[in-house]
Amino acid sequence: MPPLRYKREMLAKPASSMLSRVVPTFTLAQKTFCWSGFGVRSTADAQRDMAPHRHAFFQVFFVAAGTATHEIAGRTHHARSGSIFFVPPYTVHRVAFPAEAECYVIYFSAQFIRQNVALPDESAHGNAELMQLPELAPFYFQPRCSYVLDAAETAEARARCQRMLQASDRRGIFDATRARAELTLLLAQVGDKYLPEFQRLERDGAVQRVIDRRASAAMAYLAQNFRRNITLGDVAAEVHLTGTYLTHLLKQETGKTYKHLLDEIRLEHGKQLLAYTDIPMLKVAEDSGFLDQAHFNKRFKVYTGMTPGQYRRLHHAPLHDEVAPA
Repeated sequence: MPPLRYKREMLAKPASSMLSRVVPTFTLAQKTFCWSGFGVRSTADAQRDMAPHRHAFFQVFFVAAGTATHEIAGRTHHARSGSIFFVPPYTVHRVAFPAEAECYVIYFSAQFIRQNVALPDESAHGNAELMQLPELAPFYFQPRCSYVLDAAETAEARARCQRMLQASDRRGIFDATRARAELTLLLAQVGDKYLPEFQRLERDGAVQRVIDRRASAAMAYLAQNFRRNITLGDVAAEVHLTGTYLTHLLKQETGKTYKHLLDEIRLEHGKQLLAYTDIPMLKVAEDSGFLDQAHFNKRFKVYTGMTPGQYRRLHHAPLHDEVAPA
């Protein structure tokens, strides 16, 4: 059987959403202290209360001492010494910490860890691409895990961050290799500690891991086109399957129906618009792929247990005029 060929437009970058136009997205090129797809700094001289923003790269935020508050994709974490966070590309987040906190922020591209690896696209639903690399497992499971290192592990992680800082300051011929080694060991340290939890989450079905490439392609198409009035037939045609078979395949791979998956993508997008923007409710509904506000309100209430207005009042984080991201 010849390999599947997916239509060019399925792989094209989707039109930008309200979220991407309102919440700033920063690249490694904008980080003057980054080099070779990598950067690291301590937060001693950083802004301590940062507005919601996104990055086109991976970020690790490590609290070596003190406290911090980190909100990732609408979930608030109250961090203490030893807390470590893994923020995937294009995930909205914000962080606040007191002056006495000792924190380290690491930035890197997937290519820095391994060459010839594509960075997860803005439209990648659930970041399933993260599972291509075992080192990136902590990013994939971040929505379900709260990572905290004990005292000895915290000291080890702090030493790794300091060695990465030294390599970044020197930028000698072998320092990118040194930084890559320390970063990989830090990712492995957390992965080893939480591997039983990762395995439990997968076993219990608490996280979604699409394996079949046709199901993965269908999910990618949904994530790219959820703002359009797409049907099961549209998606099936894109991946060269019948609607009946695609329904069976999605249920087998995700445990969810096509309608459930599409609603989930749309409503998660709506949640971020409500939390991180001030755009009117009607625009939130339209940008989330709903034909009218009443339908959006009804589906949102079923999905979250509260109305869009209640959700916005509970989670809304106003944007600042000036943004200095971590």
